[in-house]
Amino acid sequence: MTKEIKTEIVINSSKERIWEVLTNFKEYPVWNPFIQSITGKIEIGEKLKVKIVPPNSKGMIFNPTVLALEKGTKLCWL
Repeated sequence: MTKEIKTEIVINSSKERIWEVLTNFKEYPVWNPFIQSITGKIEIGEKLKVKIVPPNSKGMIFNPTVLALEKGTKLCWL
Protein backbone atom coordinates (compact mmCIF):
# COMPACT_ATOMS: atom_id res chain seq x y z
CA MET A 1 0.00 0.00 0.00
CA THR A 2 1.46 3.33 -1.07
CA LYS A 3 0.84 6.29 1.20
CA GLU A 4 0.76 9.83 -0.05
CA ILE A 5 0.62 13.14 1.75
CA LYS A 6 -1.04 15.79 -0.35
CA THR A 7 -2.22 19.22 0.57
CA GLU A 8 -3.47 22.33 -1.16
CA ILE A 9 -3.72 25.95 -0.10
CA VAL A 10 -4.46 29.24 -1.85
CA ILE A 11 -1.62 31.72 -1.36
CA ASN A 12 -2.04 35.38 -2.23
CA SER A 13 1.29 35.80 -4.01
CA SER A 14 2.87 35.40 -7.41
CA LYS A 15 3.75 31.97 -8.73
CA GLU A 16 7.39 33.06 -8.96
CA ARG A 17 7.54 34.17 -5.32
CA ILE A 18 5.94 30.96 -4.10
CA TRP A 19 8.43 28.87 -6.08
CA GLU A 20 11.29 30.94 -4.65
CA VAL A 21 10.15 30.30 -1.08
CA LEU A 22 9.44 26.59 -1.57
CA THR A 23 12.81 25.90 -3.18
CA ASN A 24 14.86 27.95 -0.70
CA PHE A 25 15.56 25.03 1.63
CA LYS A 26 17.90 27.10 3.81
CA GLU A 27 14.98 29.25 5.01
CA TYR A 28 12.48 26.47 5.80
CA PRO A 29 13.00 26.62 9.59
CA VAL A 30 12.07 30.32 9.53
CA TRP A 31 8.50 29.64 8.35
CA ASN A 32 8.12 25.91 9.07
CA PRO A 33 9.70 24.90 12.40
CA PHE A 34 8.57 21.29 11.83
CA ILE A 35 11.23 21.00 9.09
CA GLN A 36 14.60 21.71 10.70
CA SER A 37 16.64 21.36 7.52
CA ILE A 38 16.62 20.26 3.87
CA THR A 39 19.80 19.88 1.86
CA GLY A 40 20.61 18.58 -1.59
CA LYS A 41 20.24 19.49 -5.25
CA ILE A 42 16.80 20.11 -6.69
CA GLU A 43 17.31 17.94 -9.75
CA ILE A 44 15.47 14.82 -10.93
CA GLY A 45 17.15 11.71 -9.54
CA GLU A 46 19.02 13.55 -6.79
CA LYS A 47 18.62 12.58 -3.13
CA LEU A 48 17.73 15.19 -0.54
CA LYS A 49 18.39 15.05 3.19
CA VAL A 50 15.38 16.18 5.22
CA LYS A 51 15.38 16.53 9.00
CA ILE A 52 11.99 16.93 10.64
CA VAL A 53 11.32 17.51 14.31
CA PRO A 54 7.63 17.21 15.23
CA PRO A 55 6.58 18.60 18.63
CA ASN A 56 7.55 16.34 21.54
CA SER A 57 9.76 14.20 19.32
CA LYS A 58 13.46 13.49 18.84
CA GLY A 59 12.97 14.04 15.15
CA MET A 60 14.04 12.00 12.18
CA ILE A 61 16.04 12.20 8.99
CA PHE A 62 14.90 10.82 5.66
CA ASN A 63 16.40 10.88 2.18
CA PRO A 64 13.79 11.29 -0.54
CA THR A 65 14.65 11.25 -4.24
CA VAL A 66 13.47 14.08 -6.49
CA LEU A 67 11.03 12.43 -8.92
CA ALA A 68 9.59 15.37 -10.85
CA LEU A 69 10.63 18.94 -11.41
CA GLU A 70 8.93 21.60 -13.49
CA LYS A 71 10.49 24.91 -12.54
CA GLY A 72 7.92 27.27 -11.14
CA THR A 73 5.20 24.62 -11.09
CA LYS A 74 6.04 21.20 -9.69
CA LEU A 75 8.47 19.57 -7.27
CA CYS A 76 7.81 15.96 -6.23
CA TRP A 77 9.95 13.69 -4.10
CA LEU A 78 9.57 10.21 -2.66
